[in-house]
Amino acid sequence: PCRIDSISNYNSKVLRLILRLPPNADFKFVPGQYINLIIGDIKRSYSIANSPREDNKIELHIKKVESGKMSSILFSQSKKDDLLRFEGPLGTFSFRNDFEKNIIFLATGTGIAPIKALLESFEEDHHKKNIYVFWGAQCKNDLYLDINRLSSNIKFVPVLSRENINGFFHGYVQEAALSLGIDFANSSVYACGSEEMIVDARKKLINKGLLFNRFYSDAFVSSN
Repeated sequence: PCRIDSISNYNSKVLRLILRLPPNADFKFVPGQYINLIIGDIKRSYSIANSPREDNKIELHIKKVESGKMSSILFSQSKKDDLLRFEGPLGTFSFRNDFEKNIIFLATGTGIAPIKALLESFEEDHHKKNIYVFWGAQCKNDLYLDINRLSSNIKFVPVLSRENINGFFHGYVQEAALSLGIDFANSSVYACGSEEMIVDARKKLINKGLLFNRFYSDAFVSSN
């Protein structure tokens, strides 16, 4: 069991939901994992968008889905202190220290949530590496987080597929990664978001020298 500690809008398409666990809850998770949120007979998977906190609270990023049962409830009916339930933690999307030179994150939409959790968990020795974050959306307003505030030691490349704006890569995140001439043979890639992006990124980056066992992914698939 858990309660809604706070609920707010990042924008018209994404909610920031903070869940509060009972004081005696022994809930431990690894950054990158997800939970199944349960309201009535509806169950949906959401990545945890924070690293473990002392207050044991959980942050979720909820995308508004057309005709989506869960998102419709959360966007229009849910309020502070509502009682919810969840299962978890689940999933194996987590950081592995491959002793690589480059750490590359690819995200589309709310796929940035588990990557935010991973970046928050990084210790000082990780910052000796080259860390890249490629975050893609259709339009500028869909990029709802200030990624540079998460770490001062990352190269953040915002990517837009529909708008062509100065300072943003126009296209897709995997194309943006390829455009920088990164040494993929000395890299690990963490991809989270649309299944199409993950399939295409895996194929293209491995073709450019990335080791197949250094591509870690978590696909967001619609429950509809």
